[in-house]
Amino acid sequence: MAVEFRCRDVGVACKNVARAETAEELIAAVAAHARSKHGVELNQTLIDYAVTKVRPTGG
Repeated sequence: MAVEFRCRDVGVACKNVARAETAEELIAAVAAHARSKHGVELNQTLIDYAVTKVRPTGG
């Protein structure tokens, strides 16, 4: 099942919606986006929080 993450779901004013086939792939994409677009390096606490906002695609 494909999953997605939206920056706005964690309070970031960003329209990015990342999608991937697995949560692991998604977190890697979110980390790369956070680094390149927001200048944020995700630590384990931020990753753990982001995982709580992962949802099925289209959900």
